[in-house]
Amino acid sequence: MPSPKKTQVRRDAPAASEHFDLQSDSLGYALRRTQIRAYDLFFEKLGALDLSPARLTALSLLSMDAGINQAALAKRLNIAGPSVLKLVDALEQSGFVSRETVEGDRRRYALHLTDLGRERLVAAHRAHDAFEAELAKHLSADERAQLMELLSRVGQ
Repeated sequence: MPSPKKTQVRRDAPAASEHFDLQSDSLGYALRRTQIRAYDLFFEKLGALDLSPARLTALSLLSMDAGINQAALAKRLNIAGPSVLKLVDALEQSGFVSRETVEGDRRRYALHLTDLGRERLVAAHRAHDAFEAELAKHLSADERAQLMELLSRVGQ
């Protein structure tokens, strides 16, 4: 009976093409690590306000465009209709947003911040300023501006 083949174990160093160092040379990995840090810090600074980044962004958009409808909000947030429906439902249940029927179109609703929603947004703005300051504490104002410009190019 023939003896089984033994698997040969390499004892030499791998060739340079075999190295795959995500931790020090991957833009995607660096962005992901930064995103995790930003989310952790976001909830540290704003967690008591019961606002996720998506909810805060929606409130911010509603403060700038009162009466926007859900379809337009979904487009501005770059999310699907069912996702914006869940988001608006949550904001309405929290008392931050109200839906008002649009005259002449019973299928559409105009979205408005409630008084509580405006109060929460003011508090979030102050907390968000602290979040931004902490996030950028190792950058000069020029470096922060440069990073914002570079990230806008990466995100295109």
